[in-house]
Amino acid sequence: MEEKTTFKGISAYPGTVYGKVFRWKQSKRKREDRTDLSPDEIKEEVELLKKGLLKTEDDLADLVQKSKANRELSEILESQIVFLNDPLFRARVFERISQNNESAGLALETAVSSLYDEFQSIPDEFFRERADHILDIGKRIESNLYPDKLADQTKIPEDVILIAKEITPSEMIQLGKVGLRGIATDFGGKTGHTAIIARNYGIPTIVGLKNITSHVEDDDYILLDATKGILNRSPGIDEIKLAGIRSEIHKVQPLREISDGPREIKTKDGKKFSLRANIDSEDEVDLAFEQGADGIGLVRTEILFIRYVEFKPTEEEQFAVYKRILLKMVGRPVTFRVWDIGADKMENGYEEANPFLGNRGIRYLLRHPHFFKEQLRALLRASEFGTMRIMLPMITTRSEILQTKTLFAECREELKITGLDITKKIPLGIMVETPACALNLPFLGNHVDFYSVGTNDLLQYLLAVERNNHLVGELYNPWQVVFLLLLKNIADVANSQKKPISICGEIGSDPMFTAVLIGLGFRDLSSALPLMREVGEKVQEISSWKAKLLAEQVIVLAGEEKFEEIEALVLETKG
Repeated sequence: MEEKTTFKGISAYPGTVYGKVFRWKQSKRKREDRTDLSPDEIKEEVELLKKGLLKTEDDLADLVQKSKANRELSEILESQIVFLNDPLFRARVFERISQNNESAGLALETAVSSLYDEFQSIPDEFFRERADHILDIGKRIESNLYPDKLADQTKIPEDVILIAKEITPSEMIQLGKVGLRGIATDFGGKTGHTAIIARNYGIPTIVGLKNITSHVEDDDYILLDATKGILNRSPGIDEIKLAGIRSEIHKVQPLREISDGPREIKTKDGKKFSLRANIDSEDEVDLAFEQGADGIGLVRTEILFIRYVEFKPTEEEQFAVYKRILLKMVGRPVTFRVWDIGADKMENGYEEANPFLGNRGIRYLLRHPHFFKEQLRALLRASEFGTMRIMLPMITTRSEILQTKTLFAECREELKITGLDITKKIPLGIMVETPACALNLPFLGNHVDFYSVGTNDLLQYLLAVERNNHLVGELYNPWQVVFLLLLKNIADVANSQKKPISICGEIGSDPMFTAVLIGLGFRDLSSALPLMREVGEKVQEISSWKAKLLAEQVIVLAGEEKFEEIEALVLETKG
């Protein structure tokens, strides 16, 4: 029986690399575990734990400040502070010291292990997926309890493919600075912490390989195809040569010379195409401009809740940020999505059984009109300083659009009373991210100026698959035929209405999908910054007629659920 050589996992960040394996084992600390503490020693261990907790909270707060420019990293770290201050977590550790006479390190390890097991057994996927925070926090606290007792600390060499069972958020943040060639893990999902942080650092990564750590050794040479999600431990010479061609270091490169300014990219047969940027922080605006992006297709305004973490941003603070973004883009269009928040993203005073199906996005905003109007006024005031578009999230009905327009009119009147008469037309668009919205487009077209497809949520709602649930992760597949047909229908309706239609979801940043999206009728994508150049190159490599033919072939294969054949077809299609 031949030994297995190829392993299939989940692509977290695309790229193909060939290189040397480094198996990473987390370091352990040397400590003296005791269960026979005297009363005086118990007091000493309690004080030691208090200092360790305080130092850990300070460390996390410092990391939050340093990572404010990155929404996803900040959210991970902030959630860890919440866990650290959880009364249940703290009580568990202190009780083991005082009641079981245990040393602080042993009490911490036992409490962390117990809480981790409890989180893993909770039916709610939201809590299960956050169990790794408990382990991560335990390691952080222990490092502050015994800062000088780290044993077997292994220095990770640069330019290797790191193999690990799993990587905690803080470990991943540290690894991102090492200069790794690639990452492969036994556990994890496409939207897990390892994947999120790998994308931020631009490291080709495959997660969910199940048992890869037991099949490779240090200094093995392997092929990591993180575009397809395949690891090959014994690649052929032709595959290695191909990997050498495709193993580019993922650095953000300009689409064109900066002095050229923005211009539409064209397909091989001359069809115009717009490529914009998605941004998560104000700092990314300069980079989008320097890359030559045609504009910003998505400003996630929730970034302001990271900057003003202690309180909600005021109208003046919002206005200042929106104004700076518009000025930096020097007339290129900037699409601001209004707050996409709710019970899944911020505390709103009550718990929801399923926040993704609850009071979020436009629903939350219309239920809090004073809060919403602060943002609308700030946007209206900032619109004088550039080319602004405004987009509404989580739309399902016509009335949601009309109610928003009423609030807009009220805001214009309120500003007029203060002496600011804003009469310029600001295009108003909607996120197409629910099946209800997608099927409702024929009745919504008269009330909006443009559409943008949020493919992440649209796929989730269409397939009834919570995208963070690893138990059904294989169903969260954008090659599903119903999803492709829905995208085609959206593009057809928008084009028949002569409404601008773009994609700002994850597949808009995936070069694997670029040609198919062109074939489905899309001529405007908004991409993550690290992948803009590659997406732009894919646009220019294919003719629109060839892309249409490819999309038709992909739909046929998708109907038969031949997903591997689809990927092979897409990769081999040229011209």
